[in-house]
Amino acid sequence: MDPSAAVRSARVYHKLIPNVVSYENWTVIDGEHIELSEENKQFLKERGHQLQGKAGGAICQLIVQNLTNSVDLGRKISKNKVFRGILTAVSDPRKDGKPAAI
Repeated sequence: MDPSAAVRSARVYHKLIPNVVSYENWTVIDGEHIELSEENKQFLKERGHQLQGKAGGAICQLIVQNLTNSVDLGRKISKNKVFRGILTAVSDPRKDGKPAAI
């Protein structure tokens, strides 16, 4: 799953007591509706879970790093290495898709 899809996906919550699976079912600040798919709801029901929609949920930020190639700076002694690669950052649409701080 790509980072954006992972952050945008509906979240599922389960506590042992009460034995109910809660899932996100709400329209967020930018107008996007986030809800567990019917296929996933059916999957959980077939396994005996009681489901309950929840108007709200957790908000997260995600950074995926792929910094694998270190660069030789030509120094004899180097404690700090420089890495090259890709950083992908995603901000949650549940809070208008804006980071809390920079």
